[in-house]
Amino acid sequence: MRQATIALERSDSHSDAPSKKLVVVIPAYNEQEMIGKTVGALVDIRESLPGIDLFIFVVDDGSTDNTGALAIQAGADRIVRHKVNQGLGAAVRSGFIAARNDGADLVVKFDADFQHNPRDLAQLISPLVEDSSDVVYGSRFQKISYRMPFVRRAGNLVFTGLMRWLTGWNIEDSQPGILAVNRSYLNQFYLPGNYNYTQQILLDSFHKGMRFSQVPVSFNKRETGKSFVSLKYPFKVFPQILMVLVGVKPLRVFGTLGLIFLLSGLCIFGLQFSQWLLGIAAKPVVNVNLVLGLVLFGMQTIFFGMLADLIVHKVGGLRVSDSNNEHFSNS
Repeated sequence: MRQATIALERSDSHSDAPSKKLVVVIPAYNEQEMIGKTVGALVDIRESLPGIDLFIFVVDDGSTDNTGALAIQAGADRIVRHKVNQGLGAAVRSGFIAARNDGADLVVKFDADFQHNPRDLAQLISPLVEDSSDVVYGSRFQKISYRMPFVRRAGNLVFTGLMRWLTGWNIEDSQPGILAVNRSYLNQFYLPGNYNYTQQILLDSFHKGMRFSQVPVSFNKRETGKSFVSLKYPFKVFPQILMVLVGVKPLRVFGTLGLIFLLSGLCIFGLQFSQWLLGIAAKPVVNVNLVLGLVLFGMQTIFFGMLADLIVHKVGGLRVSDSNNEHFSNS
């Protein structure tokens, strides 16, 4: 993993190069207290990003307050509206689709609660502009300004370890509120879950052969509202991780499951047949139906995984289409 530690710079030789379109996606649900400050701070850094045309898309995820109107007043370029609250993952998905359809070269996901510093954007998108990464995550723990609650710290350690194991990437922080992706990933991303998005993007980008890096970012204590992370978090995230794995690598999921059943059946057969040879059992196989059931189910599951894997590769990789987001409108 490459640590990008330089700010975005453009040399004189590139001064005539076309500007890159950067869309900052801000998911927001009842964030009227902070959305104006967040959007305004992003507007203020527009001139500090040479060669970048910055646009701000706020995804109003079914808010019942004035989040959308205040975002527009503060300078947001577009509001993507969900008629009802769908979840953070759904809001990020809608924002990515809107940015892709609008021709974005780069996309940054930014929290509405102003826990991150907009001036970190230059460093965050630097690996994308240099074409050394396709997905860049912010790493909060070098520049965090407060002590994170124990439950959140423990959860982050667990999920970061899990993501390291599943991807082989040296991930420092698997759940930041700020990340950036380029057009390559934007054109083929797969975000099926409506709750969380960080683990989904990591797994999806890894299995699509994307390049990953992390950069240090500031992280401040939330001033208003409360985090969506709770004790229910693991029970909602694990099914989403499984959905991503099934969607991008079905053979890994169904092949592993099928192999477990197949080997279980063969082990029982081997054990019981050995007992018969030694004169311990009266029959070569005592539990015939159990052995046949395990072996046949295992083989069918493996074949199903192979078929699903062929379909995924034939299609060229799954991508969430606009039809999966029919419940949002644009302003």
